[in-house]
Amino acid sequence: MKKIVILLSLFLFTCALYAVDIANPVSIALGDAYIAKARGCHSLNWNPANLGIVTNSMTFNLFQVTADVSNNAFDLGYYNDLMGKELNEDDEQEFLDRIPDDGFSLKASADLHLPLSLSIGKFGFAINALVRSSVNLGKDYFDIVLNGNEIGETFNFENNEGSAISFSEFKLGYGDKIPVDKIIGSSADFPPIYGGFSIGYIHGLAYGEIMDFTTEFSTNDSVLEVHNNLLIRTAGYDTENDEIIASSVFPGAGSGFRVSLGLTSPITDKITASLAINNLFASINWTEACEEHHITVDADNFVLYDWEDFKDSLEVDTTYKVDDFSTSIPAEIHMGGSYKLNQFTFYGDYVQGFDNSLLTSAKPKFAFGAEYMPLKWLPVRAGFGFGGDEKPHFSFGSGFELQNFEFSWGVSYYTSPIYTTATGLKFALGALFAF
Repeated sequence: MKKIVILLSLFLFTCALYAVDIANPVSIALGDAYIAKARGCHSLNWNPANLGIVTNSMTFNLFQVTADVSNNAFDLGYYNDLMGKELNEDDEQEFLDRIPDDGFSLKASADLHLPLSLSIGKFGFAINALVRSSVNLGKDYFDIVLNGNEIGETFNFENNEGSAISFSEFKLGYGDKIPVDKIIGSSADFPPIYGGFSIGYIHGLAYGEIMDFTTEFSTNDSVLEVHNNLLIRTAGYDTENDEIIASSVFPGAGSGFRVSLGLTSPITDKITASLAINNLFASINWTEACEEHHITVDADNFVLYDWEDFKDSLEVDTTYKVDDFSTSIPAEIHMGGSYKLNQFTFYGDYVQGFDNSLLTSAKPKFAFGAEYMPLKWLPVRAGFGFGGDEKPHFSFGSGFELQNFEFSWGVSYYTSPIYTTATGLKFALGALFAF
């Protein structure tokens, strides 16, 4: 049982979810409206066709780190007010009222764009490491913690879900101008169209998913009734040896591939349109340390007198190996564009996934951003996005762009542009050389 608790904590509370594409400081600052702006090695994660628009003969990523956390109930100001406060009855009720009926949801993310990511001419190569996780706990858990249970009252703990995934990815891509006039045999004056593709090899590190988690709990004067069922499926963690497989086995706990195809067109000097299909043929096949952990508690009319005796006699904690299994990453269509007006450039993106997963959403997502250049080297960015599995988010950021060096930062607040009333925060820093 102790190992399962440690495992859950590792996967669900120190990991993270979100972002259909791997975010960076500029994309976050623009509200995720970035498909038409991505250049160099960043194009691999958004639209590989942009590699064909060579503005620099080489880009070399120095560092990039992104962190993201949000929830569906509490803003930062409320959280700060609670810290160190002794809750009265009204405070406890307000706490419960803030939690939706379908439970408390916690989501977060962490990405690392490694320094080996670069582009040379029309080719790009990137190494990314990322973690995604999501957890949802039923509202009744918080009710019984705050208020206890009355004699004869029954609690049914449902709406409990959780999953987490961690992997690194090695991605290679190419983009170039498509000779449209030669293909269709026409001398008409078409705007330039660039096409590109990327292929990513996924090195699976760890995976965890709550398959079933339900509890029924009630008491009377001296008798306890508990029926609990917890089933967790994992890969990458060897329970018997208490070992994370990725640290000792190559190629890790699992592996997979995914492909992206893209088109982009600078229609005029002011207008650019982009289209990409991401996550084609994408899945991860988990092959190492595939296990299921089944914990059950069944107590009918159990006399309350010794909790340790209760655990020893009624709790069944079983871990067993299971066959290899796969995690699919559904495809997405990503389209967007940009419009330049003097010192301003405006961006808009639309993302449509085909199924829900830990990495994607079937709900459409919209993003809008703007960049203002008051000085040649000073970008000022802001954006707004909504849809998908994310709450509405308000973004801004800046940095400086010198001749051969760029530094950027971006921050995004969920549900509110004001820090103290936001229910989540996404933040990123990054720098690169461009020649």
